[in-house]
Amino acid sequence: MSSSNLIRWSGLAALIGGVTIAILDVLEFVLYGGEADSVAAATSTFAIMYVLYMVATVLIFLGLVGLYARQAEKAGTFGVVAFVAAVAGMVMMSGFLWSALTFGVWLAEVAPEIVDSEPTGVAATMFMVTLALFALGWILFGIASLRASVLNRIASVVLIVGSVWFFVAFMIGFPATVIFAIGLAWLGYSLWSIPSESAALAQEAA
Repeated sequence: MSSSNLIRWSGLAALIGGVTIAILDVLEFVLYGGEADSVAAATSTFAIMYVLYMVATVLIFLGLVGLYARQAEKAGTFGVVAFVAAVAGMVMMSGFLWSALTFGVWLAEVAPEIVDSEPTGVAATMFMVTLALFALGWILFGIASLRASVLNRIASVVLIVGSVWFFVAFMIGFPATVIFAIGLAWLGYSLWSIPSESAALAQEAA
């Protein structure tokens, strides 16, 4: 399979990852919006959802690489910075999700009061840094995509708006990733919908 076709397939990964994140975010709010964190984390549904979050995160990583590769030439130096920032934010957020799936579920059983307490000190600082870096990385990536004008520009705007909303909504307990996930899925679809190399060659031959 050629590199151009691999890049195109990464768009499908971003599409599936984005849709999955959006569905899970809404579902988590519906199921656990009024529950204490320890009560939610103690359920089997919570564990299943966070496994799916991790799967979606892997797909988004793959999609991010393809989205950047498709725009790299036109995105320039700013695109490199945006890509690195988005990757860094994704790494930190995936660590947050992994901690919720492992330590969060365990602590909900043995020390629920810790799960329900607000983080302080270094933990609180790193929590805010994770949220801020995730949002900033994707805001920059959305701007880079908008400037490159390779993929759907409206999708890039939705991604930027969704990344800003993510930081605000996460702090007040609303579904935080839905708009961001829609923008990401839309960008993924935009990449996926580009004809494959073989199709393009066939069109040229015709």
